[in-house]
Amino acid sequence: MDNTLKALRNGIEQNVICSACETEFRLGSTDSRSLQDYSRLDVGFTTIGVQVWCRRHNTNVVHIDFEGQKPAADFRCIQFVI
Repeated sequence: MDNTLKALRNGIEQNVICSACETEFRLGSTDSRSLQDYSRLDVGFTTIGVQVWCRRHNTNVVHIDFEGQKPAADFRCIQFVI
């Protein structure tokens, strides 16, 4: 694959999860088949950076402060038609 498209592939090495969702899932108090299916996370830009918010528990999961920097972001997407 062309290196200019490499950043558009799923390269997630560690998921961001809500600790309350994880606890509920691990205790078996949900009928979800995976923690990914159980989680209800919103991700978006804020005045300081990027925030991940758990809709299920109405709480912050992580808020990343860019410290005034404007990092590069790639919003292109690839959709494969089968």
